[in-house]
Amino acid sequence: KKKKKKTVMSKTALDTKRFSTQNNVLSGITFVAWMRVLWRYWRWIEWRTYWFRLLFITFMSALNSLLKVVNDFIYSRAVAKTVVNQQPVFIIGNPRTGTTLLHNLLSLDENQFAHATTLAAGFPAAFLLVEPIQHLLSGVISDKRPMDNMPLSLQSPQEDELATNQLSSCTSQYGCLPFMTHQKHFMKYLTMTEATEAEKKTYVDTFMEVVRKLAYKAQGRRLLLKSPSHTAKVNLLMELFPDAQFIFIHRNPYKVFQSMLHMAETTYCYSYLSTPTRDDLVEYSLSLYENTYDAYLNARENIPTGNLVEVSFDDLQENKVKCIKHIYTSLGWDGFDAVEDALVQHASSIRTYKKNEFQLLHPDHRDAINKRWTRSFEAFKYDVQV
Repeated sequence: KKKKKKTVMSKTALDTKRFSTQNNVLSGITFVAWMRVLWRYWRWIEWRTYWFRLLFITFMSALNSLLKVVNDFIYSRAVAKTVVNQQPVFIIGNPRTGTTLLHNLLSLDENQFAHATTLAAGFPAAFLLVEPIQHLLSGVISDKRPMDNMPLSLQSPQEDELATNQLSSCTSQYGCLPFMTHQKHFMKYLTMTEATEAEKKTYVDTFMEVVRKLAYKAQGRRLLLKSPSHTAKVNLLMELFPDAQFIFIHRNPYKVFQSMLHMAETTYCYSYLSTPTRDDLVEYSLSLYENTYDAYLNARENIPTGNLVEVSFDDLQENKVKCIKHIYTSLGWDGFDAVEDALVQHASSIRTYKKNEFQLLHPDHRDAINKRWTRSFEAFKYDVQV
């Protein structure tokens, strides 16, 4: 007799999150896009379990659609005429390697860069319209990120892929977050090499729509775009932006796995429409990292000299200002002196922040990491535990 797999957390914890209206990755979706999601994936949805969440998303999708009509009436022509700066900067790296910290620090240089905010990423259909009244939406996110208790607000720098996922009806690797039980279906969107031509076109068109809206707000500044899934799309991004620059950050693989699994157990549950097991989350963490690094290591040689810099999380943690200066120098940027004081101040403000502490790595997980993540150990000189 096969043992029934345990779910990711206790029933009580799941019930608490099940009726939450915060931190849902689909809270900014429009009604038409939401109907497409339901049409495509209705068989995977646990309707009785997540009926409240489904009603909430449906309500929000109707509201977002109404706001989109007004937003487009006011801004669509101006956005369409916007000239996008052809030298965006992509902050890339696997989830939980320090991309958020790097994003927060680099976004302090507002003279050179513009970034997607949580408002823009979370409500991409109408963020230009609702920005003056964004406080009315503050209840849809928590004050701190569930996975690490870092401060979170609608103006915090955020992952642009969240916007693309919603506008494309989950034609994105992030589409697996509500449907973690069917994660393999969405893994083809990680690199887009296995997606159909129609799916790739949908993704690219939607991504560029997001970029144009952000460029309208940027007013000529370079876009500073951060999404871990971009790490696996370097070749595609260079097709779209041949002069793009990339900042890749890496971290000890064992610590990354522990942090990924913790994030999966504490954060993804706000978006579930089907309930995964812990084994699902372990496999998700292993396969996402494996596929991401394979794609990046295969593509990084294609990045022109001077357009890529690689840094480690340990170096960033040890001396944030020094690490950022190294990035400026390596990529040939001016303006470090103008932002240095802001960097020092920000680094000082988070000096007392304590990272999550985890239990010892399970031997089965360690063995799986050693077997499946070999390329990252070799590429970035991390010691293998035995």
